[in-house]
Amino acid sequence: MLGFCRFAAFAIITVLSGPAFADSCSPVREAVSLSLPGFASAAALVTPPQGVTRRGIVVLFPGSDVADMDGAIEGANGTIVSRPMLQVANRLACAGIASFRYNKRYVTGPTTVDRAKFETLNGADFAADGRAAVAFVKARADLHKLPLGLVGWSEGTTVAMAVSATDPSVRALVLMAPIVDTSAHVAQAQYQRIGKPYLARFADAGRLDAEAIARADAGPGGDLAHIFVRMFRGFRPGERLNPLLDRNADGRITFAEADPVIASWYADGPNTGLGMASTARALKGVEEAFSATTAQILMLQGLNDSMIDPSAAQRFAQRPDARQRVKLVTYAGLGHSLGSAASTQNDSLLPVAQKPLDDMAKWLGEALSRKNVARIGLLSPLNDQP
Repeated sequence: MLGFCRFAAFAIITVLSGPAFADSCSPVREAVSLSLPGFASAAALVTPPQGVTRRGIVVLFPGSDVADMDGAIEGANGTIVSRPMLQVANRLACAGIASFRYNKRYVTGPTTVDRAKFETLNGADFAADGRAAVAFVKARADLHKLPLGLVGWSEGTTVAMAVSATDPSVRALVLMAPIVDTSAHVAQAQYQRIGKPYLARFADAGRLDAEAIARADAGPGGDLAHIFVRMFRGFRPGERLNPLLDRNADGRITFAEADPVIASWYADGPNTGLGMASTARALKGVEEAFSATTAQILMLQGLNDSMIDPSAAQRFAQRPDARQRVKLVTYAGLGHSLGSAASTQNDSLLPVAQKPLDDMAKWLGEALSRKNVARIGLLSPLNDQP
């Protein structure tokens, strides 16, 4: 299951340029291939420009569902709105930290995937692929002596924790929008936390007719809010309301009708709407996986995160055992992608803001240089967060 297969690599050296980093910094990108079970994954090494000392190497893990090496996020209109893993790779290279990232198994592009094969995967498969990525890095003569770190975003934070738990050489973890609780609990909370409050803004006396749902669909909600709006729409020609939610067929959906049905769709089972987030298929959340790890941990959390309640990270960071080696930094006005978000209901997973990228680079630069720091607090503070 660990999947430490042959690591054939082919190299195409190119110089990156663009607005993601300063004009004076031109990281070098090397295209490689990571051998995974039944799949050759396109991957990339991004290294510091010539003359910049290499301070470490990190492996990057993107978020849930289909994700290419850039962690590309598709917006409502079908365009790519952000590439958080590419941003991370570029920023870290300019701080002297190399990175390795790869397409998830069976993924060939930002939105292209062998869906039938992909749906057979579980969290354990993603962790095995993560270990294969670490093994690839360690097999490189130019990288194996560098201090090792892992960076995960959203679902990728559970992969980072799982990989770290079996590899004591991992010195530092950066968890962006971490899944602290179980993936199942996170998904189950989203309707009550985001979907229902957003829809309620357009309801008349707690009822949603077709016109109200159309207004919600055209409204200012973010990605997650609109996912729940689509659940209320009709799904067959001529249907304006979802008949599964309009249970009395009166042309209006009440929350009393909808809530139990939606709860049943999100029941915790491998074949329910939770899919890979179900307990049977997902990896452990940060809280449960923590005791098996030894690395220093930086958690970066937007306070307008639509997908994950920030209070989970805040509670976890206050645990006495966590305070020994966990640093939490929170950001007002940033959402799940650590990009700008006006509110939790209006979080569109925009590009990562500069401050989290800079904080990550600074913290990793120090954490990777220390072998035996007992307390994360011994590192230079990033801000006044506990």
